[in-house]
Amino acid sequence: MRLLYVLLLTVLSPLIYSYAALSPKLRTGLRERLGMWPAQYRLRQIAGQAIWLHGVSAGEAKLLEPLIRGIRQRLPGMRFFLTTITSAGRQVLDQFSADNGIVSSYFPLGDLPWIVRRFVRTVRPLLFVSTEAEAWPNLLAELKRAGVKSLLVNARVYPAGKPRWRLALTKELLRDFERILCQSAAFAHAFASIGVPPEKLLVSGNIKSDAALEVWPQARTEEFKSQLGWEGRPVLTAGSTHPQEEELILQAFSCLRIQDPRWVLALTPRHPERRKEVAALVEKHGLSCALLSSKQTFPGMEVLVVDKMGVLMDFYRIADLVILGGTFSERIGGHNILEPASLARPVIVGPHTDSIREQVTRLRQEEGFVETSQEQLATTLLALAAEPQRRATVGANARRAAESLGGAADFTAAAITEMLPASYSAP
Repeated sequence: MRLLYVLLLTVLSPLIYSYAALSPKLRTGLRERLGMWPAQYRLRQIAGQAIWLHGVSAGEAKLLEPLIRGIRQRLPGMRFFLTTITSAGRQVLDQFSADNGIVSSYFPLGDLPWIVRRFVRTVRPLLFVSTEAEAWPNLLAELKRAGVKSLLVNARVYPAGKPRWRLALTKELLRDFERILCQSAAFAHAFASIGVPPEKLLVSGNIKSDAALEVWPQARTEEFKSQLGWEGRPVLTAGSTHPQEEELILQAFSCLRIQDPRWVLALTPRHPERRKEVAALVEKHGLSCALLSSKQTFPGMEVLVVDKMGVLMDFYRIADLVILGGTFSERIGGHNILEPASLARPVIVGPHTDSIREQVTRLRQEEGFVETSQEQLATTLLALAAEPQRRATVGANARRAAESLGGAADFTAAAITEMLPASYSAP
């Protein structure tokens, strides 16, 4: 199977190069993706001395910071090579990779074997750590040939309903990981059910629970709102929304405006490039709208389409109420609920939460969010908007539940340092 994969990639490589050159997403940082870094001297400084950490996009890239913190508590001089695939992920990495001991890069293009080989031979990592569901056969095989161990952390898998051939393929993709650290015991059981050896599996918890989130003082919150022309207005933030969800949210928000016209909406699509589509939908509902990227907010603005990466947390910080995107889409199954929960924000969650099952289970035990259906979203929104004390209670419950889920980053950092080669000596 591995040989067939390599042959297929080799045959398709001209198309992969052409697609990358034409794709706006992959053309960004293409030289790095090919293993031709503009700052080679920085790589030479960490070569043979760094742990390679990989997060596919912004959400996974954010997991790397608490891991780096935990590893450096044990090994203060450790160096790191960080990779991601998307420009959003790269923005996250750049925020904390100015450190001289940290170098960030885009990931090898398409897992092409000759590019992967160039990365491994240049970086010569002590260890490779991937996050959540990222398994690249050629990279893992090349690392194994070089004597470098690989770990998959914060791992999850959903075998239910998958055809047998797909589960066999997943097992094959995972075979070169030395350890798989799972978000929960349920995920560990799921990995075992598809044939991953139990001795490779550990339960760590979810690293997203350990994100250090700054809580703004009231003065900073009001200053931020005043910059938007929203002084003294209650804010509804809809985070990481998808097509069809925006329609539901705007219908519910229109009802809320009838009940209390002071409310405003920060509508944050998961993919900012959908800005025009989302703005047109807002205008269809007869609501005044601006794009965050246009920097043309105005006092009468009812809806702000947040079409920039890396700022969702700011809009959670100013929110009086949150609707969690992805939970009204069966295909998605929810996004990170711990971010608003850690800020003590009351969150409305839809019926689809498969992707965040463990967090939702814990928050449900503490009554740390409000569940609703598509049909009842407007009713639920109106009820919560009219009850500030209930919102405060739900938010406080959410923060308590989120804090109880901590510890995964420290556990994972310890597991990573234990896997370092015996020959490694701290600088």
